[in-house]
Amino acid sequence: MCQKKGLTAQCSSKTSQFCCRRPGMLFRSIVERGVGSRRQNALSADTWHQYPLTSLLGGYKCIRQDEHVSYGNLGDSVPPFGLAFSSAQNLQNVLAAANEEGIVRIYNTDRCESPLLKEWLAHENAVFDIAWVPGEAQLVTAAGDQMARLWDVKSGELLGSFKGHLCSLKSVAFTPEEKAVFCTGARDGNIMVWDTRCSKKDGYYRQVKQISGAHNKAETNPSAKAKKRRSISRGMAPSVDTLQSVTVVLFQDQHTLISSGAVDGVIKLWDLRKSYTAHYHDPVPLQIYPYPGSCTRMRLGYSGLVLDSTRSNIICNCTDDNIYMFNVSGVKTSPVSVFSGHQNSSFYIKSTISPDDQFLASGSSDNHTYIWKISDPKHPPMTLQGHSEEVTSVVWCPTDFTKIASCSDDHTVRIWRLHRETDGEQSSVGQANLVGWARPTSPPSVLVKAETTPAKSQRTESHGGVASPQLAACAPSGAALPQSSSTTSPVPSKKAGCSPENTILYQTMAITKPRVSQPGQPSPASGAVFGRQQFSHRKTGQAQAGDRTCSRSLLRNGPMRRCHRPLPRSQEKSDPA
Repeated sequence: MCQKKGLTAQCSSKTSQFCCRRPGMLFRSIVERGVGSRRQNALSADTWHQYPLTSLLGGYKCIRQDEHVSYGNLGDSVPPFGLAFSSAQNLQNVLAAANEEGIVRIYNTDRCESPLLKEWLAHENAVFDIAWVPGEAQLVTAAGDQMARLWDVKSGELLGSFKGHLCSLKSVAFTPEEKAVFCTGARDGNIMVWDTRCSKKDGYYRQVKQISGAHNKAETNPSAKAKKRRSISRGMAPSVDTLQSVTVVLFQDQHTLISSGAVDGVIKLWDLRKSYTAHYHDPVPLQIYPYPGSCTRMRLGYSGLVLDSTRSNIICNCTDDNIYMFNVSGVKTSPVSVFSGHQNSSFYIKSTISPDDQFLASGSSDNHTYIWKISDPKHPPMTLQGHSEEVTSVVWCPTDFTKIASCSDDHTVRIWRLHRETDGEQSSVGQANLVGWARPTSPPSVLVKAETTPAKSQRTESHGGVASPQLAACAPSGAALPQSSSTTSPVPSKKAGCSPENTILYQTMAITKPRVSQPGQPSPASGAVFGRQQFSHRKTGQAQAGDRTCSRSLLRNGPMRRCHRPLPRSQEKSDPA
């Protein structure tokens, strides 16, 4: 029986030991004391780094019961795009996941079995991002139907729709102090700020502030510039083809907004107290952080932004296969750290910071999740292996260092839990029940004399990607691109403690689809906080300009709708929207 924060769930005998048993008292006290103290700024950086949490990263595992298939309306599996943990009191264990079919699912990550609390159709289109209202059981979805929607998660009520963008919404974020104000970024190149305290117009909320062309790339053709100025001066809406997509928006504080684009390769800070309604020039940001790398591609952008708890350091996932950390509280515009070793070939890959600000985790196009120590970016990262396709969104539970959630193009959402056996203790997780494991990467290969270190030992210890301390390397060659969908998950080596029998078992697991109940099937009551419900707000929509049509819509009766399935890898960087 699992009992935590008023939630109760039955556990099977096979999984109860892993899900419910608490680690050793010393292990738990170190983790909880360190994370809690860091959150309250009670420890200095030097003191905090004395906590030996780095050695615990190898204990992250994912069992089959923590692997959840993302189903669509017709019962077929579809890619999940957005993940977010709640920040409401006593609900920090609740995870929201949104997918390509517009379905949002709510999971209780403290449960061992039947964690699905609620599901509903939020949009008749793909939901690309999701954000919880700070401290409330409400969330906002940003979708490909050009709208954002506010939902009450407990009652399932649609509280409002936000209309103003001309293309698909790619990002949504709340201010840290204000529950009524949030911002969105879209493919139309615009950033919009919304306030739920304002009155509706024609049944929709309208933006209270707009930054148009926030990440337009500089025009090199004089005639194109003149044509654009004439169109805007005549009151005409700028052509979607001339605008550059906004990929991520984020509030630093209630007056400062941070954004990134798909092709201009810069991070911009905006002062929201300033008006950006000038018609003849692109808006001028408060600060610009130019691309710091050496890649010479014409179209470089960022796929993810995340701030640490002090909101002074920002982590930026760049499509040049590097992650840059900038200090946005100072005047220096060059990165203070660069993290490498993973692959980023799409605009769906996101990163997250641990609740203690010690570690950075990111998705990757090579099917793994990478974890770096922020204070030591050149140290080879730890990898979480088990997904069979590109890992996109990754989120760390804001109040629980021992819990990470990830989603992937293999159509699954996974919960990774930190587990550590004491010396001589056997693992409480059966090998047949394990679908994901942690494995360290090897340092960059160097020339070593044969008499000092045998070459064979170097090869057998090399697993996963290779972390490079170099600044801003270009995108990988064709040989280093993500593997095909038929590629199975990596197999733990004998050094990791696997016998030949277990190795065969891992290979079998990697190509076997998990048996997960489909949405709509009856399940036990969910507990004191949520009751599982299924509800929908279906609205007939017409095809929107610039959106791709999903072939799956041809199977449906009624108006054709669009889905935003990830583009082929050959087109992703040429068409970032």
